[in-house]
Amino acid sequence: MVSGVRYDPLPLGIRCFKFTTGSSPPRNIVYKCWILALTFLVYMSYHMNRKSLGVVKSTLHGNTSNNNTDGWAPFNSTKDGTELLGYLDTAFLLSYAVFIFACGSIADNVSLRYFLTVGMIGTSTFMILMGMAKYFNIHSLAYFVIMQIIIGAFQATGWPAVVAVIGNWVGKGSRGLIMGIWNSHTSVGNILGGLVAGAESNSLDTWGLSFIYPAIVIGGLGIVVFLFLPTNPQAVGLPPPSQSTAEEDEERLIKSLQHHSDDSDDEGAIIRDPNSIPAISFWKAFKIPGVVEFSIALFFAKLVCYTFLFCLPDYVHSIKINGTQYDSEKSADIATFYDIGGIIGSIICGLLADKTGCNAIVCIVFQIISVPLLYIYYHYGTISMAAQLGIMFVLGFFSNGPYALITTAVSADLGTSEAIRGSAQALATVSAIIDGSGSIGATLGPYITSVLTNNQDGPNKYEKVFYVLETSAFIAALCLLRVMIKEISKFRLRRTYAEIN
Repeated sequence: MVSGVRYDPLPLGIRCFKFTTGSSPPRNIVYKCWILALTFLVYMSYHMNRKSLGVVKSTLHGNTSNNNTDGWAPFNSTKDGTELLGYLDTAFLLSYAVFIFACGSIADNVSLRYFLTVGMIGTSTFMILMGMAKYFNIHSLAYFVIMQIIIGAFQATGWPAVVAVIGNWVGKGSRGLIMGIWNSHTSVGNILGGLVAGAESNSLDTWGLSFIYPAIVIGGLGIVVFLFLPTNPQAVGLPPPSQSTAEEDEERLIKSLQHHSDDSDDEGAIIRDPNSIPAISFWKAFKIPGVVEFSIALFFAKLVCYTFLFCLPDYVHSIKINGTQYDSEKSADIATFYDIGGIIGSIICGLLADKTGCNAIVCIVFQIISVPLLYIYYHYGTISMAAQLGIMFVLGFFSNGPYALITTAVSADLGTSEAIRGSAQALATVSAIIDGSGSIGATLGPYITSVLTNNQDGPNKYEKVFYVLETSAFIAALCLLRVMIKEISKFRLRRTYAEIN
């Protein structure tokens, strides 16, 4: 067994329901398909629960244009209602950003199955309590903030754990495409969360169900995880997947061509006996080449994506599309086109990364294209419904692609890089560092939006917000220039080797 892989007994459900037997190759494929499907549903449910607050904001705030406070106190204040709702976003995202660093280290040292189960049941419990505020007639801002902080802490358990599970099961060679498809769980979760929460969000009598329904889904899946999730192949008697690509094997052969290479990615990288390497520390994981660059890039990329996640339904509600203003339920439905574009963008971005072997270059191209798209969407998306949906779709395609690639394939690749070969426990730690850094940006995005839009009304309410988003997308691209130079150097070396042979 590889050192660093925490022993996890075969789940009770699989022991009782032996859907495969023997050790033939199809058995491995069946398990992998099951792992991909179950973890897809797991993180889809996490994102379903994140969508609820963004969808019910306009109902909680109410119509305050003529001092009509028909919303839910204390968020129906004409003076600072929007800012108070922003506090809830900030409480959740700041809690998530703080706890995810700790969750990465914890997940590397406990059973991932137990860890996910606790996180999902905890999220379900406190999401239900959030929705019950409607039926218990709770109007305390402190109550809502505390609920959001606790929910953020439980939500932080999800990402490091599912990336570690996928990294344990899926080899490096096709991670970009597989994880690009798999990572569509975020957009699918956003879409379903918007539809489920939006169905009950338009009435002050039922807005609590917008939190309760998604909570039931994640709670039920938490039980499925406990019963049916083998977190690594060794748990079911299968060998671990290969953690190197053909390109990396080729690079070892052409190192003789590099007499004066300054590529620090391979410094100190040696093959060791996997059984002799213990789990790495948080600091050593932080110093893995590429972790810092991709962490900072994700900070800005996630700022953009999470501003749309939490605020796009409210933005659509605040504007007139071809002269028509839509209610919160219809606005939530329209906003799903951003996530549909994100699903396809994640897949194409992952496929391009697999084909080229250049994660940073792919991310830079997508981020640069998203900058003018943000400008076009804000200024021309209101011309017609076709323009609104079409531009929103393309914007989701290009802005979500890099975010998905960095948080999945890049995190898993760095977590199993040559410099730490054999330490499988680095997977959750590296993914927590990268996603945690991105989550700080995700915290700032909705908070900045609440500050810039507070006491603002009319078609220009979000003008300054889009300036921030355009700048953030551009900076995200700049952060990866150093990694891009290294990727170009490696690409040239591979071509040189191919010409020699």
